[in-house]
Amino acid sequence: MTGVANYHEPMETVRIALPRRQRRSLLLGLAVVTVALGSMALFVLPRAYANTTSSGAVATTVFTAIWLPSVFYVLNRSFGTTTLTPEGMRFSTAVSRRLVPWHEITRIEEERRTGRGGASWWVIRAHLARGRPVVLPGALCDGRQDERFLATLRTLHEYRASTVRQR
Repeated sequence: MTGVANYHEPMETVRIALPRRQRRSLLLGLAVVTVALGSMALFVLPRAYANTTSSGAVATTVFTAIWLPSVFYVLNRSFGTTTLTPEGMRFSTAVSRRLVPWHEITRIEEERRTGRGGASWWVIRAHLARGRPVVLPGALCDGRQDERFLATLRTLHEYRASTVRQR
């Protein structure tokens, strides 16, 4: 009797990222914020710097404090990706790379977030065994959940379940 090796087909990697259209929409919003803040700066800063007080520096700091986080947030959301591998989830953003092994993930869920003015969006979070939940880069849906977002969520659950079965 010959022995049969316990062999599993290697799992393919799955990349989760925003579609080009949604990325363009986020970047367009950033452009609008940049133009609005830039226009205000054109009118406010020359007058502020004309005064002998430090109001020019304060105004510059305020504009920068509003604009820089907006740029950082939009770029991370627009170009961040999550790659599912047999080892775990690999998160890639503009400023970080991280691998979270599957055994550290306790559950995956969608979460609705609401901003000022009532605008809402959905994100997908992975709860870790030790630590706080991590929002997955590349998994974002504006307003109501669309079919693509739900398909991404199903893919995550199926991939995680298949890695658990193989262990």
